[in-house]
Amino acid sequence: MLLFCSIFVFGQKNEFSLIEIDSTWGQEVLRFPARNMNYEGVGEVRFPPEGWRDVNHKNFWTYTYAWEINLDRTITAKEVAENLEKYFNSLNRIEMDATTDTRFASASVHKTSSKNSTTYFKGSVKTYDRFATNKNITLHVLVESFLCEKEKKTIILFKFSPKEFEHEVWQTTLKEISLYTNLCKD
Repeated sequence: MLLFCSIFVFGQKNEFSLIEIDSTWGQEVLRFPARNMNYEGVGEVRFPPEGWRDVNHKNFWTYTYAWEINLDRTITAKEVAENLEKYFNSLNRIEMDATTDTRFASASVHKTSSKNSTTYFKGSVKTYDRFATNKNITLHVLVESFLCEKEKKTIILFKFSPKEFEHEVWQTTLKEISLYTNLCKD
């Protein structure tokens, strides 16, 4: 009986596994509400196994992030940009009213397409790198937002890199990253 229960429990994908990715990638799990963000839900951040803090490595500041939040409508490009600013300001411990701080994040995001319950966005975020260079950095971002209507939630996948979209890191590493397919029961 104990063996059966342990197989059942450990064989299941838990709420913290949103991103289908190689197990060598590091993982951080966050709960919402988070600083300056009032959504309820979970977030999963995944970092490549090497090079994230190395400015000379192709994986420098390249990572992915997914949110499963209590948003029961399609998110807009403006909201995605505002949320990215809040996220990066929180990451850098910058107060939202500190707009004159040169480390204050700014994001520009536009909708590129939509299909069924999925909306796609593309953009960039200017933020501060307090982890490696202690300088301002621009990250390019691709965003996929999945509205799960029956469950009244939204799952958002972010892919970040300072490399231009034509760089190999986008064409290989980031292109292969996706969410688990059964997250929406719709």
